[in-house]
Amino acid sequence: MDTSQILVTAGGLLLVGFILWFFFGPRAAAAARATAAGGQEIAVAVRGAYSPDRVVVEAGRPVRLTFTRLEENACTAQVLFPDFGIVKDLPVGGPVAVELTPDRPGEFAFHCGMNMVRGRLVVTPARPG
Repeated sequence: MDTSQILVTAGGLLLVGFILWFFFGPRAAAAARATAAGGQEIAVAVRGAYSPDRVVVEAGRPVRLTFTRLEENACTAQVLFPDFGIVKDLPVGGPVAVELTPDRPGEFAFHCGMNMVRGRLVVTPARPG
């Protein structure tokens, strides 16, 4: 192999590594904030992905996730929470509240109608008190 072939191969391997890291690497989780009424809430922006795409909440307390779709991509026109039987349409620009009360700790997926844009609801055990 000559120098140009080595450089092209190395560049391709670096690109593959970056793509794997970008799509499958670790994600930072955002914790929902407590409300005065004892619930939890967080805003989620939808623009090619969910931001944040990992939401941490506490089991046994009501949760409100407010999704705002900031794009016209048909893929993100719905959000589904299969473990909770929830499907919501997301019009462009308007906030849509998804309300649920997780009854047990665990990780629960949510995704777009085409299952291409994904997120996780991370439910931690209820704190005593």
